[in-house]
Amino acid sequence: MYRVTCKLIALLLLAGLLAAAWVFPLPKYALAAAMAAYALLLWWRRHAWLMAVPALLPVLDLAPWTGWFFLDELDLLLLATAAIGYARLGGASRAAVLPPMFKVLIALLALCTTISAIIGLLPLVPADATAFATYASPYNSVRVAKGTWWALILLPLLRDSAGPDLDGLRRYLLPGMLIGLGLTACAVIWERLVFPGLLNFASDYRPTAPFSAMHTGGAALDAYLALSFPFVAGSLVLARTTVQRSIAALLFLLGCFAGLSLFSRDIYLAYGLTAAILTVFLLSRGARQGRFGGGAIVAGIVLLAVTALALHRAFESGGYRLLACALIVLGAAFVLAGAPQRLRHRLPCAALALGLCGLTLGITNAFDKGAYIAFIGAAACFAAGAAAMLNSGSRRSALGTTVAAAALPAIALAAVLVGQHWGGSAARMDGALVVAWAAILLATARLLPAQPVRLDQRGLMAALVCVIGFATIIPITSSYYLGSRWATTSADLDVRLRHWSEALDMMDNSLTTTVFGMGLGRYPEVYAWHNTHGELPSTLRYTRADGHPALELGAPQYSAGYGEVIRMLQHVPLEHGRAYRFEADVKRHGNGGTLAVAVCERWMLYPQHCVPIPAKLTAAADSWQHIDSTIIATELGFSGWLAPPVQLELSADGAASSVTLTRLSLRDAATGKELLRNGDFAEANTGWFFSSDRNHFPWHIKNVAVNSVFEQGWAGTAILLMFVLYLAGDLLMRCSEGEAQAAVYLAALGSFLLTGLFDSLFDVPRLTLMFLLVAWAAGLRAAPLRRAIA
Repeated sequence: MYRVTCKLIALLLLAGLLAAAWVFPLPKYALAAAMAAYALLLWWRRHAWLMAVPALLPVLDLAPWTGWFFLDELDLLLLATAAIGYARLGGASRAAVLPPMFKVLIALLALCTTISAIIGLLPLVPADATAFATYASPYNSVRVAKGTWWALILLPLLRDSAGPDLDGLRRYLLPGMLIGLGLTACAVIWERLVFPGLLNFASDYRPTAPFSAMHTGGAALDAYLALSFPFVAGSLVLARTTVQRSIAALLFLLGCFAGLSLFSRDIYLAYGLTAAILTVFLLSRGARQGRFGGGAIVAGIVLLAVTALALHRAFESGGYRLLACALIVLGAAFVLAGAPQRLRHRLPCAALALGLCGLTLGITNAFDKGAYIAFIGAAACFAAGAAAMLNSGSRRSALGTTVAAAALPAIALAAVLVGQHWGGSAARMDGALVVAWAAILLATARLLPAQPVRLDQRGLMAALVCVIGFATIIPITSSYYLGSRWATTSADLDVRLRHWSEALDMMDNSLTTTVFGMGLGRYPEVYAWHNTHGELPSTLRYTRADGHPALELGAPQYSAGYGEVIRMLQHVPLEHGRAYRFEADVKRHGNGGTLAVAVCERWMLYPQHCVPIPAKLTAAADSWQHIDSTIIATELGFSGWLAPPVQLELSADGAASSVTLTRLSLRDAATGKELLRNGDFAEANTGWFFSSDRNHFPWHIKNVAVNSVFEQGWAGTAILLMFVLYLAGDLLMRCSEGEAQAAVYLAALGSFLLTGLFDSLFDVPRLTLMFLLVAWAAGLRAAPLRRAIA
């Protein structure tokens, strides 16, 4: 019976996939080929979905191009996953199990979500073009709920793919999380390269790639990084081979840079929580195994703090150059501290050190940038000596120790000279402080009776993690913009507290609302009509005007003023230096209505190099006006993979007014080639996406708990709290027993919820799905062994 039920579910899901693919605005042949290839992969390796979904979930987001966000490409992927998965389910293979209490909590969570979704959906309104194009729609409740519903649909497949011994989680889920983080970090790096500059930390630019849900603000990217980064940190501990450790170290670097370059205070707290949980776990496990005691732990913390302070001073005065040199000096001291044998040839070592230092001074004085040449040469000499030194048990090791020890003073001297060349006397002094601290560390390590530094894989990996951490944290935390962000923390918290209070004040006083909430996804609509300070957010509506499809943009009424409009966006392939002709039919309602049209370099929220298109409205209210303007893309339309994307943007402003647009066109003036898709709005929002660049309070409650009370009432909030507390208690218990995977899950789920202190996360379905998949995985247990039948 179970197998038959699974086959029926698979048929329903397949039918849903075919219907969704038929209406989805992507080329049908390409979409069919992609879906067929993915289905064949799952039919061949049915557990591969557990790697594919976490890997693609953060980056498979085409809403800025398709305009669709109620039904998106992730839904197609999940429909295909579930259809194939249920078709293959029900065989003789054993699955992981869930504890009985965990099953009860999952059932209650599903029930509360469904009840709140129904409340949000009712009363039903016509499913017109606008119903699936704006968050201020009752159908938004279904969009929000689908994250939980998808997680429930995938739960049987997760149990099957995890396997009776949970080995599938290590083989599939962990690599999938690592791939997803790597792709996300690469997207963040690309966005920083294209817009503010990779290392430009003075700019207030905050990346949003690759989450389109951030077009109305929010912390989708922050929350995803907080959830996935602990898997990278954990993989450094769990990796078994050098290749695995190398990949984990690279992803650790990418994850650190991507998270810290967001300038979001919540992600810093989340990363700090991850570090704290994993560090406490490792230290407690090491203490139980007798590797070190409390004194060693305190000493390690003090050493890291002093090192961070010295490197911070070096970066402030000497920039990236002195920071890089200082890290290499400290790394060289670490390697020499772990030398497998004592220095034997002291006199030749001293003579060689004097010679290398003299050569360093000579090269520095002989060339304009001689300090850099001297540093590279000394570092190469040390690297050669260290390579020979690690070849223990031979004469080459003793010679290598001598060469490395002689090269270290030259490296230190060259680092100080690099600092002087770049930052003057202040950088020279700070460089000398780092050198002195490295010397103290090296001397202490060599004089201790028990050598504290070991150059095994674990020791080198720990050193590499420290280097990566210092190299990413120090430049970012030293930026002026981050300092200004922390300086406004108190004022920002006051604003959030008032916002949370206002959200609760907007709730109805009925018993149903108190118990089950206002309904999933209803906050944007409720805010628009019932906010307590008289703001009217900008609106959009697809309608018909004089028999033609049209878009109506309602102007906002905000106390904050500029920047609070909804901007309708579409990617356009402009070419640099070419002329383009823009045409549109426009009607304004209200004498104060204005229309702004421009083409800008923009990814999501931060436009630059905008070229305004003249669109002054001169016709009387409720009268049509034809706009015909020509522009030249003088600062836009560059080619190459680092070229910023260009988007056409439309917005309406003016007190108590709105603007209706139809028959939009953007053509190449020379060839007449049309660049706009769906310019007449016949396909509603297809090809058009919107953004709210500045004021995000009309879209998000900015706190997971308050959002839960608003949407699901006290019943849903209590169930969510019980679910989190049960899972946290279970994971803490398993951590105390030395289970490393439990520490990773605890750090991931805890860091995710920590970002939820300052943003509502479960209004983004893909975040809800990812959180619950990780939670399901954390709650799984190995299947009990079957007893043999005599």
